[in-house]
Amino acid sequence: MWLVVLAAGCGSGGHRTAPSASGSALPISASASGRAAWVAEADRLAVSVDEGRSLANAVAAARLRTRSWRLYGKRVDALEAVELLSTASRGSWPGACDAALTRGLLEAELRNDPSEAYRAAYKVRAASKVAACVKSAKRILAVLATYRPPPEVLDALTRSEPASAAPNASALAAGKVVVPTLNASRTAGPARIQAIEPYGARESARVVVRLDKPALYQVGTLGAASGRGPRLFVDVPQGKYSGKMRFDVGGLLQRVRVGKRASGTRVVLDLSRAAYRNVFFLPEPFRLVIDVSTQPPKQTHAQGRRMVRRVVLDPGHGGHDPGAVGVFGLREKDVTLDVAHRAAPLIARELGISTLLTRDSDTYVSLAERTARANAFSADLFVSIHCNASESSDAHGVMTFVLDSAKDPLGSRVAARENDASVQASEELARALGNALGGHRAASTHFAALLQRSTMASVGSRYRGLRDQGVKSAGFYVLAGAHMPAVLYEVSFISNITEEQRLDTADYRQKLADAIVNAIKAYRGGL
Repeated sequence: MWLVVLAAGCGSGGHRTAPSASGSALPISASASGRAAWVAEADRLAVSVDEGRSLANAVAAARLRTRSWRLYGKRVDALEAVELLSTASRGSWPGACDAALTRGLLEAELRNDPSEAYRAAYKVRAASKVAACVKSAKRILAVLATYRPPPEVLDALTRSEPASAAPNASALAAGKVVVPTLNASRTAGPARIQAIEPYGARESARVVVRLDKPALYQVGTLGAASGRGPRLFVDVPQGKYSGKMRFDVGGLLQRVRVGKRASGTRVVLDLSRAAYRNVFFLPEPFRLVIDVSTQPPKQTHAQGRRMVRRVVLDPGHGGHDPGAVGVFGLREKDVTLDVAHRAAPLIARELGISTLLTRDSDTYVSLAERTARANAFSADLFVSIHCNASESSDAHGVMTFVLDSAKDPLGSRVAARENDASVQASEELARALGNALGGHRAASTHFAALLQRSTMASVGSRYRGLRDQGVKSAGFYVLAGAHMPAVLYEVSFISNITEEQRLDTADYRQKLADAIVNAIKAYRGGL
């Protein structure tokens, strides 16, 4: 309850009453009429917002849900409050800043993480022009000064994105996301939805919507009502679709429904309970990715001992996709699977960490599904294993990538090959998503450095001339949307004759597997 004190005077934490849709006050007291009545009134207010009524009703509903959570201990109430405050923080109405600040504090309270509260207040102070709200944010920052994150984390919170990746003002007000300048001329006219791919699990889910061209999209929510769970929807204006209209899934995502509207197509996710959401796009081919999870986004510390209970190893390529092929015919997909098979039992046996492989045989798994499996597993680390390749047969060495927007021509070329997309598309993804990683960026970069160091110790000591290519940044599709620190490990250049021959030996692959295990051990131990 440490954040309840901080919230007093700003947003839902500082109000004794909640205005109803008619403007009257609803007394907030435990003895009034119980949680059921509070939830019913909160849902009524939330529905009124969906029907175009004042965003103040979303704040009122959030207050009811928040107090219900604190009194009755139902986590679903807190999650609903976060969603309502997220809705209320949009646009330019007078209460948007307070709603954003209150949402940040509530999310931090859910995680019991004072540093997360500091980050939320820091973002509001930097972005808002509402004097009273900025004053509240400053007061919170002063109280939580002890929990101030490292400078690089704070810098990432306020780093401005390129104009090409930012929504324009009118679209932002309408709740739409504008496709960046990449192929912008192709957004005119109808877009055809080619496929809808749901991936469900008990506590999380991912839905991939494939389109034949870039398109605008709008995200919205509908609260639980009349025995139905909450719903998340994505509208594609002018979107055309003629396929299957309903997909039964199970777990958090009960089903996906598709509806035709006068303005386009709506994709609806019927959820069994309230969940956090993250919606983004992948440029080539154009896909909307909708992630939902009952767990709030993790904040991983870059320093000190870390909780690592579950690890996902992702052997690159597979099935009809061989990946890069060496001069003597060695296939990337075979090397990556073998290295993963060698590392997984060691991680489980020596470190006591549960390990999942995104593919356990020579099968094809899409890039989007790989990350979805890691999220569903609630992994604490995600390691995608690949072999590098270059037009130059002289290129050699080991490098590890993180998802970030730093300009790196070499990294962009490697990402384009792994994404099976253009360099421009890979750079666009890095710009759009790299700055949204928060604390995962620092932790991912730190783990990548440990993996490089471990590789040179394990492999470089035995094989002379192995070059440490270091940690690099690029826009890899397979890292997009990961809920945990994630890296892409390029174990060697299969296009280099010497390294291809090494990759074709059991000893070299075992030492690469050992490097992964040792890096995870060091990361967990706080090195």
